[in-house]
Amino acid sequence: MKNKSFGVIGAGSWGTALVKMFSENLNSINWYVRNKVILDGINENKRNLKYLRHVQLNTKKLNVSNDLYKIIEVSDILIIAIPSPYIDSTFENHKDLLKDKIIISASKGVVPKSQLVISQHFHLNYGIKKTNLGIISGPCHAEEVALEKLSYLTVGVKRKALGNYISENLKSKFIKTSVSTDIIGIEYSATLKNIYSILVGISHGLGYGDNFLSVLISHCAKELKLFIRTIHQTKRDINHSAYIGDLLVTTYSTFSRNRTFGNMIGKGYSVKSAMSEMSMVVEGYYATKNAYEITKNKNDDFLFIESVYKILYKGNNPKKLLKEISEKLY
Repeated sequence: MKNKSFGVIGAGSWGTALVKMFSENLNSINWYVRNKVILDGINENKRNLKYLRHVQLNTKKLNVSNDLYKIIEVSDILIIAIPSPYIDSTFENHKDLLKDKIIISASKGVVPKSQLVISQHFHLNYGIKKTNLGIISGPCHAEEVALEKLSYLTVGVKRKALGNYISENLKSKFIKTSVSTDIIGIEYSATLKNIYSILVGISHGLGYGDNFLSVLISHCAKELKLFIRTIHQTKRDINHSAYIGDLLVTTYSTFSRNRTFGNMIGKGYSVKSAMSEMSMVVEGYYATKNAYEITKNKNDDFLFIESVYKILYKGNNPKKLLKEISEKLY
C-alpha cells in the first residue's frame, strides 16, 4: 500500500496536532478548515490562531480549504478530527462521496443521534465497509504534541497493511506508534475514559485528594475492562497504552476537558452552566448516556458509569454519590 492521499477533517486543537504529525512524513496533506478566519490565519501566518497558536505549520505541504467536497474528493484516507456530535451535520450531504474512502476516526465519543461510536456509525449509517474503517487513539494530548513531547498512539484497523501504512506516516521522533485490530475495544475505551475523567474531576472539585483519586481510577480501570469484555470479546492486553494509558492521562491531566468539566460540577456548577462555560465539546457528556443504555440491563454492576449518569442526567447530588462510592472502594 502506497501513495494514498491523506485528508484531515477538522481544525481544532487535535486536528491541528494531527496535521503537524503527518507533516513530519508526508509531502502533501489535504486539510478541511470550516472556519474562514482560522483558514486565513493559516494561509497568512502559518498558524492556527485559535488552537495551538504557537505551532508553526509547514504550509508548503498543506492544501487547505473550507470546501469539504473538494477535500473529500482528493483524499483517499480521511482522518476525522471533529467532535462526535457534529459528524452528521458535517458529512450527511456527502454520503455518496464517502462510499469508497478509508475513514479513520481520531475523535473520541459517540454520535448522539445514533448512540453509536463513530466507526459503527459510519458503517451502519453511511455504508462504509468495516475494512475501510479505523481509529487513532492513545494517551496523547494535542498540547503536548505541539510541544513535541514524546507521545504514543495506536492505529486500530481490520487490515494490518493499512494500519502499518498509516502508522508509518504518523510516527516521528516525538510520536511512537503501534497497530491493533481491536477497533471496537479501543474506540469504546477512548469513549469510557472520558466518563471516568468526569467522575475524577467531580471528586477533585469536591476536595478529594490524590490518595482517593488513585484508588478511584484503579477501580475505573477494572470497570473499563469489564465493559469492553462485555461488548466485544477478543484477545487484548488491557494494560496497553491505548486502553489504560489513555485512561490515566485523561483522568490525571489538567489538559483534560472532561476532567475540567467534572471539576466544575464538583465545585457547585450545574451541568448546564458548566457546559456553557466550556470552550470545547465535552465528549464524556454524550458518552455517559450511551454507556448507561448499554449497561443498565446487564447482570454486572457498572457503578461508576451509573453514578456519572445520575449526576449528569438525573440531577443527583454529586457529594452524596461520591460519599457512597467512597464506602465501596478498597
